[in-house]
Amino acid sequence: MKNGGKELELVYAASGTREEMYCIKGALSAATVAGKMVVCDRGITGRADKGEAVKQAGGAAMILANSEINQEEDSVDVHVLPSTLIGYREAVELKNYVSSTRRPVARIVFGGTRIGRARAPAVALFSARGPSLTNPSVLKPDVVAPGVNIIAAWPGNLGPSGLEGDARRSDFTVLSGTSMACPHGSGIAALIRSAHPSGSPAMVRSAILTTADVTDRQGKPIMDGNGGKADAYAMGAGHVNPARAVDPGLVYDIDPADYVTHLCNLGYTHMEIFKITHAGVNCTAVLERNAGFSLNYPSISVAFKTNTTSAVLQRTVTNVGTPNSTYTAQVAAPHGVRVRVSPATLTFSEFGEKKRFRVAVAAPSPAPRDNAEGYLVWKQSGEQGKRRVRSPIAVTWVVE
Repeated sequence: MKNGGKELELVYAASGTREEMYCIKGALSAATVAGKMVVCDRGITGRADKGEAVKQAGGAAMILANSEINQEEDSVDVHVLPSTLIGYREAVELKNYVSSTRRPVARIVFGGTRIGRARAPAVALFSARGPSLTNPSVLKPDVVAPGVNIIAAWPGNLGPSGLEGDARRSDFTVLSGTSMACPHGSGIAALIRSAHPSGSPAMVRSAILTTADVTDRQGKPIMDGNGGKADAYAMGAGHVNPARAVDPGLVYDIDPADYVTHLCNLGYTHMEIFKITHAGVNCTAVLERNAGFSLNYPSISVAFKTNTTSAVLQRTVTNVGTPNSTYTAQVAAPHGVRVRVSPATLTFSEFGEKKRFRVAVAAPSPAPRDNAEGYLVWKQSGEQGKRRVRSPIAVTWVVE
């Protein structure tokens, strides 16, 4: 509604059926909602579908109320009638008002566009969380990218709400989710490939991960959707930074054969690996040739099992920055964990030169908590010391 929108009677089916509370199509009575503003609980059906259900029953406007699981998540949608979304705390207050007032009323007021009010970037509440249950030796998620309330291109033969009954047409709509984060990440990958045409997929991934931001635009730690600080299991290496990703300095490359060794280390059978590689693999021989192997991933993840308190990981970095450059290791060890990097200094004389180092991780037993995190940064020295190659360090204690 426009600023100073019409005041409407407010209705919420608190004592009605579950279908009415969630505004399922066909469940709302025109006698109850016609000409009124309807409060609809989130869940079961799509958010835009709820608005269509309200409109079909004669409702004039809608308030989407977050459930406890949605907390204060703020998702923008294109609706077929005037609508707004409120957080869980506000939803509780609103429902108390409706139930305690003889004739509750409300109006939707457009307060104008406001910028700089929210901390950003932040990890969305709906974003996937780690650690990986099947492969804890690789930190997941890898990274986070813009994916909330994105103005996105939209096909001209479909209404911006995505509903069949929406006759409006627009070249754009507002979308959220991995469908939006993925094109941001893909665009950054294309940008890196344009600057480094010979870079492998692993090198592109490494450039994105090791240059990601771990602070928001206010210079404070990136926050999680639940209100706390985002950890490595929520944001991986951090939030993508395309300007830095095109000039990462050092990258962690991975050959196809390395993935086969990794699958053998994970205990995949001969037939399971054959389905992936379409080639026969003898894991016994592979592991004998690659004793002490660890996948050359840009993030560092260690899973301690019962009676295991130490691990040594190998990593190799490739210089894709300036020749005659030196990098020094800076470590912030996870709480209760000792981390030692050797050698602590890497010197490169040529572009494309590779250097190997080891990361020794040791933790007391019993575990101080379920998981802990820190980081390793290779900081370039000298006048060209602007490059910082950052790898998160995540430690998980696995209960067998």
